[in-house]
Amino acid sequence: MDRSHVARELERRMSLLGLTQKALSRNAGVGDTYVRDILKGKSRNPGGEKLERVASILGCTARDLLFPAGGQTVAREARSAYIAAPDQPEITVERNPPGYVAVPYISLRAGMGGCGYVEDRLLGRPKFFEEEFVRGALRASPSDLRVIEVEGQSMEPMLQNGDMVLVDTRKTSIIEPGIFVLFDGDGVVCKWAERAHEASEPMVRIKSENPRFSPYEVPAELVQIIGRVVWFARRL
Repeated sequence: MDRSHVARELERRMSLLGLTQKALSRNAGVGDTYVRDILKGKSRNPGGEKLERVASILGCTARDLLFPAGGQTVAREARSAYIAAPDQPEITVERNPPGYVAVPYISLRAGMGGCGYVEDRLLGRPKFFEEEFVRGALRASPSDLRVIEVEGQSMEPMLQNGDMVLVDTRKTSIIEPGIFVLFDGDGVVCKWAERAHEASEPMVRIKSENPRFSPYEVPAELVQIIGRVVWFARRL
């Protein structure tokens, strides 16, 4: 049986954003099996509020998922349009602006402590960047990048509290020192990272830009490099 257009388009957009089925379902506020059933063909004609929620996370509309580009329609069962109840807020749907691409946003602030880095549980609404900037200047695809907000004063004056950083997840080698977002065994931080070559066992030296914060070393097996910081933005 041929896969439905909605299943193919859903899978394509998930791949572009680096989203798993579970992450998409959780961020859209639908059941864990909702996306899986569409992809497996168990729900070939989805619609209504749940599909609108899924589409908003993907940066498109439910119509974009249901119908091929060019105005051609896909044969499907007749359905009544979804109308929000009077006591519910109107559902707004984010469109992917022309010339822009959606980059996955990690909804934590780098610098905070925590029990680990599980990306599926941390994905928020994607952020939009100019496609020419992403593919041209950064030579990346949207799924290669993550957006994370910095917290604290440890990287001042280079990075300040509230700055938004773009992290290239392809760049996880610390052979060349640089600023990385990483899990240091205790929390996700944005710091300078390099190998501690003089150590007797593999260690990662983690340093702050602000001299008030002392450098420290962590066994390499406890460190998870999320990616190298390649860009940042700051509110005025």
